[in-house]
Amino acid sequence: MAADYNIEHWTSTRSAAEDSRASAISISVNNRAATRQAIINRVRQRGMNFVERSDWAAHENRSARMTNDWDYSKIAIHHAGRRFSCGPAALQLQEIQDMQMGKSVAPSDDIGYHYALDCFGNIFEGRDIRFKGENVHNYNTGVIGIVLLENLTDSEEGSDRVAKVRKFLNTIGLNERPQVPDKQKQSAHRFIDILLEFFYINTLGGHREFPGQPGEGKICPGNVGLSLVTELRRSKGLSAP
Repeated sequence: MAADYNIEHWTSTRSAAEDSRASAISISVNNRAATRQAIINRVRQRGMNFVERSDWAAHENRSARMTNDWDYSKIAIHHAGRRFSCGPAALQLQEIQDMQMGKSVAPSDDIGYHYALDCFGNIFEGRDIRFKGENVHNYNTGVIGIVLLENLTDSEEGSDRVAKVRKFLNTIGLNERPQVPDKQKQSAHRFIDILLEFFYINTLGGHREFPGQPGEGKICPGNVGLSLVTELRRSKGLSAP
């Protein structure tokens, strides 16, 4: 959606997204802060739990160095990485934010993702949606970053020490292939429907589907996570990166 608007809502030309946009959300103020709050309200109206930054004790961001963004047309789906599993989401987000903001080289100005979904279907606010994310190398402008708070790789992914240990555990039957929990999957579907009500999204991809991703970006969101991405993309009528 463009920054300047004064509308009840709009009608999408994408048939796959028409149902998700059928219930109009009244936004009568030309104010991005109002839209941020309207997204939060909409999540709660749909019966989902939304946790704002202050409620998971996010660090203060370095807003003076951050870049405004708004005309979102893409969504990037991530997983939290191979060191994570389903667990206390607030603690995981704090660890991720500490890690990203504390890097010795090119530290982030805040947590890189706009939203996070835990294994129980709760939705957490990451970086304020009014700021450009830092989660997809060379592709952050116009991209909403969503991280699933768990490890969604299988044992065949990667070639480092972690991957080798997982492959060994797999051979002796001690490493189960992860699955996306049903509540998290349902929340992902419903939350993306809500984002489609507010922004002209045409593309949805897993992190590694965006060209030229380095390091862990070549694996993220894992083979299991990418299966969910494919399902989401097909059901919403969106394109791959």
